[in-house]
Amino acid sequence: MSIDFIGGRSQMAGAGGAMLVAAPAMAAADVAGVKPVARWNGAANIMGTLPNLLLADGTATSASVMWNSPSMGSNPGEWLVGFADMPGNTRMMNGYLDPAAASTPAVVTVSGLPTSITSGGYDVYVYVTGEVGTGTSTRTYNYAIGTAMFTVSQTGPTPTSFTSFTLAPAGGAGNYIVFRNLTAATFTLTATPGTGNATRAPVNGLQIVAPTGS
Repeated sequence: MSIDFIGGRSQMAGAGGAMLVAAPAMAAADVAGVKPVARWNGAANIMGTLPNLLLADGTATSASVMWNSPSMGSNPGEWLVGFADMPGNTRMMNGYLDPAAASTPAVVTVSGLPTSITSGGYDVYVYVTGEVGTGTSTRTYNYAIGTAMFTVSQTGPTPTSFTSFTLAPAGGAGNYIVFRNLTAATFTLTATPGTGNATRAPVNGLQIVAPTGS
């Protein structure tokens, strides 16, 4: 089961600028992710609820996702890395939730996971690439599900195209992390901005992979 946070961008950043334009949504046949699959569930805007999430084979479930990435000042709460649009990984990794401050993290709750996923445990892959500008400053992003926590660093300049997936070591650089061996029917991911210039904690998408370790 996979969820794409579609994201968007305006010509002028912020609530007082131009209207935010959504990024292209993934098509049903678009294949993406470290575990390559189609049928990504598209989550548009900075908050919402998406019911009846689809499995990779197109089967509808009773699971749902609720998300909130608050806007603050000139930050609209979602953004784009800036890749030229292409189907698949590039499209999935381009848009993201974009929380602006540690006091207002992005929160994503997936609930109602079926026993076909929870019975053998599952892993949650979280994709975490943001736009950091043309300089060489470093930002840190913090992610947690329950008591499990990861810190990821990203140093500019922003990549101009998507090339490959890199698992981020603890406190290191990469574009995805994995929370392993979850069993609950509901989990909440919290993405909290860390340190650096214009702090953020991007969430491009996530995959729920069962059984754990597969």
